[in-house]
Amino acid sequence: MITIKLELASNGVIKTVSDNNYNGAGSSHEKRTVYETEEDENFDATIRFFYELADDLGINLGNKYNKFVLDFDTQWGSKYEPNHEEVKQLVKDTAQTLKELRSWEKELKAKSIVQDIIDENNMPF
Repeated sequence: MITIKLELASNGVIKTVSDNNYNGAGSSHEKRTVYETEEDENFDATIRFFYELADDLGINLGNKYNKFVLDFDTQWGSKYEPNHEEVKQLVKDTAQTLKELRSWEKELKAKSIVQDIIDENNMPF
């Protein structure tokens, strides 16, 4: 049986995963991981903690082939005032995302047109 134990540490969280039937051989195995979250400005350790905890618990978060994926991400706070460089980077990232979406839109439209032609050719009349 696998047991997951979470403990508060002065600088974050300690996760201990114990397995008393490791590899089905009846041997014990214990893994301890320390997630230092106290000075984790970008939430990297916190995000890693949640992903790894979900994995340990066998919780499916989805994958790149699914329509929906549970994603732990960060964004600006509602009262945060970004500086010029941060806004510039966001505009650049958004423009890249828009470019990718337009490319997908073109590809899907082309596939739709080809499918319409194929469907017309298979008509029995």
